Amino acid sequence: FGAGKFHIILGRYSLLDPAREYVAPENYITNLQSLREYLHDLEVKYPDTISIYYEQINSGSNISVNKNVRLFPASLSKLVQAILITKKVEDGIWSWEKVLPVSSTDISADSGTLYKTIGDKPVTVGQLLEELIVNSDNTAQNVFRHYLNFDDYISFQQTVGLEDLYNEQGFISAKEYTRILRVLYTSNFLKSENSQKILEYMSKASFSDYLSKGVPESIKFAHKYGENKDYHLFADSGIVYIPNKPYMLTVLIKGKDSSPETRIWAIGLMKDVSERAYNVSK
Repeated sequence: FGAGKFHIILGRYSLLDPAREYVAPENYITNLQSLREYLHDLEVKYPDTISIYYEQINSGSNISVNKNVRLFPASLSKLVQAILITKKVEDGIWSWEKVLPVSSTDISADSGTLYKTIGDKPVTVGQLLEELIVNSDNTAQNVFRHYLNFDDYISFQQTVGLEDLYNEQGFISAKEYTRILRVLYTSNFLKSENSQKILEYMSKASFSDYLSKGVPESIKFAHKYGENKDYHLFADSGIVYIPNKPYMLTVLIKGKDSSPETRIWAIGLMKDVSERAYNVSK
């Protein structure tokens, strides 16, 4: 619309969120009582071993379960790494076409498939970033580690106001981690095209367990998952793009062990949480 109408809008509702002019009132979801009651029961049942955060992006309505419980982030930490690597390209330090050397100690078969082909041809920054996010590739993570240091992470956290993202052990809470999703959604650290790039890769994640099981395939879900056998950790975090009513959800679960039975239990719990979050949001 023209500048004249914009001035009229500002004049009528100058103290309101400008987005209210574009988002219909019914898309500002605030009644989360059924989900709140369900998640409160989980908080009582698992006071030390789960951390969950849900937030309606339009309204800001949110629910936090065990907000002070911090757990090992596993591969969720790759998302911050991806943001920092992308910033290097934005700043002109690298290009997407830059080839990075790979040492034999970088190659890992623990997650991803890059280890199968890494020696066949040169790999660029852009290719490594895609593997890092889409396939949670540990080889890509190991290559990028050579070019990032502690100060890079501290600078990022301070710039976007996430000083409490990690504790001294490097553990996270669901609520703090979800704020990284907002950094991408609002694109307040990277340029819009690069925040979009990362979120697009997240929406193409090859992993379909956990929270994905509670979201219909027709709905875009940009997420990062993580799993660690040593810490018995199962994690997933992402943005569910219900048309006009997007929401963010992060679930961290510490199981009693890393047995197949515990993993099945964690998958079932994630699916249940995700389905309920979706149903209250649609």
